Amino acid sequence: MDYKKLRTKYPKFYYKSYKWEIVKNDLNVAFQFFAGDEYGFTPTLNFKNVDMNHVNLIHDSIDNIVFNIGLVELLSYWKAFVSPEIVIECGSLDNYQTKWWQDLLLNGMGQFFYENDIDFTEKEFAKFVSIGKNKNTKPLKITSDKILIPIGGGKDSSVTIEILSKNFKEVSAFLLNPSKASLETSKLTGLSDLVVERELDKKLLELNEAGFLNGHTPFTALLSFVSILSAVVGNFGSVIFSNERSSDEENTIFKGKNINHQYSKTFDFENKFREYNLKYLSNVNYFSFLRPLYDIQIAKIFSKFDKYPHVIRSCNVGQKTNSWCGKCPKCLSTFILLYPFLKDKTIRIFGKNLLEDKSLKPMLNSLISETEVKPFECVGTREELKVALGMIDGKRILNSWGNENNLPGEYKEVLKKYI
Repeated sequence: MDYKKLRTKYPKFYYKSYKWEIVKNDLNVAFQFFAGDEYGFTPTLNFKNVDMNHVNLIHDSIDNIVFNIGLVELLSYWKAFVSPEIVIECGSLDNYQTKWWQDLLLNGMGQFFYENDIDFTEKEFAKFVSIGKNKNTKPLKITSDKILIPIGGGKDSSVTIEILSKNFKEVSAFLLNPSKASLETSKLTGLSDLVVERELDKKLLELNEAGFLNGHTPFTALLSFVSILSAVVGNFGSVIFSNERSSDEENTIFKGKNINHQYSKTFDFENKFREYNLKYLSNVNYFSFLRPLYDIQIAKIFSKFDKYPHVIRSCNVGQKTNSWCGKCPKCLSTFILLYPFLKDKTIRIFGKNLLEDKSLKPMLNSLISETEVKPFECVGTREELKVALGMIDGKRILNSWGNENNLPGEYKEVLKKYI
């Protein structure tokens, strides 16, 4: 559908309400969004096996964080209509928050704008307007050394949880809609885990089939907010992600702006989220352990851990079948990065040598070309893929350390031992 016509027909998108309750030791969350008066959506989250006594002590903080989770969750539904005004009826945003959410929408939805040819640079393209009551909730203070690590089932989170569980006490895994790969990875660590189930409203899928707009949303931003609530409920002092230096590279330029599939994995977003969290949510220390490293450096470290290669899966196409499709940019990039270190074991992981598949040559060119649009997947930078392919010398990248990171000193010392 034409996005300009949709904006005219649905000028306002409403965040009507949110609620949460404890049912059989689970914390159940639900949101209500509306596009005009015509379409309503009720997505849900289910936090498994929470400590009810602790939840009762921090009721207001949970309420505040749930409200904020709804602000990022609504993007998945707003995108179908691209309404110029997002009306928040169930809470209040100050000037800082309003600008923060507009910034996330414009940067985090860049791929969506590009793929739907939407001019998001026009003045007041999307405006957040809050008309609800201000709750005046102060950020929750937690005193805990416990560490929570989101696990996605790929090599990066495997590296993080393997290193940190060997060097720090009280480490747990966090899984959102766990895949078989993430469950097996968590099981191999022998650690306890926190599980959250997220369910989209099926009406959104029906709209997609009917021709309403669809596309990429900043999933890691959602994961960040949900992980903070999991940390708060579970009394964790740190949430440690596995986003790396490579995620900062853009895929293309559109309307004069950098378009990055991985925007909510970037150092820019990490810093913005850390500030927002400390100002409005909690004092949980949120940062990415692998931020100083390139993807190829992580692949090198990963190759030293024998128990994970056969269980990792990070192919979006093959996620439901727990397989590598062997045809997508994610598979090709991962194969290229692992091969210099795992050699023939990489072929066994993927079932074939992807570099011998002639049909993937155009995709390979797009991964390393400086002029083509880089595939919209979580892939390595153009330069490090050239290093892995033996096209350029890799000493600088393989021995590098990015100083733009938020790692506390003790974490820096631990990670440097593995490079």
